[in-house]
Amino acid sequence: MRPWFLLAAVLLPGAAAASGHDVSLGATALLLTNGGVYNVTSPRLGLEAAYAHELGSWRLGGGVRWLPAGRGNLPLEVYARALLSTHLGVWQPAVGPELGLSGVPIILPPKGGFPDDLSRQQAEQLGAAYVAVHAEPLRFVFDRFTVSALELQWGTSLNQPGATLRLQLGLVHVGVTL
Repeated sequence: MRPWFLLAAVLLPGAAAASGHDVSLGATALLLTNGGVYNVTSPRLGLEAAYAHELGSWRLGGGVRWLPAGRGNLPLEVYARALLSTHLGVWQPAVGPELGLSGVPIILPPKGGFPDDLSRQQAEQLGAAYVAVHAEPLRFVFDRFTVSALELQWGTSLNQPGATLRLQLGLVHVGVTL
């Protein structure tokens, strides 16, 4: 039994030293579309607050996005993600899945003589839950500070995968490791 205690004593401090808690703030642009008549296809600018816990090559975390442009639902998103990253000096790119809930409206009420039930039928195809692939190709770490620019995200709603397209561009994120 003693070898297990020695192994734990060696591994646990190393794991604690290698793991970090990262908080960041940033600006993002989101585009949602389903190919319908009533889409809001102009990008929506927003703010994002995120948390990540680094465990070796993995960064596990989540956050909140606030996208105030547009009418309708509460323009908030809550998400969780798991990113696999590599360390090449100060450059630390990452990629992985994101799962979230979105209150950002895609379909607006019709204007110009279209029937009201058409927008309702399109809205029934959509759900609040989404899945996406998130990539941070320009992520840099300088001592305790992180800077990331031009993050890319591509995804769809979980209600009917493929019924909607989600494109997001993370403009800039600045963070600190606690």
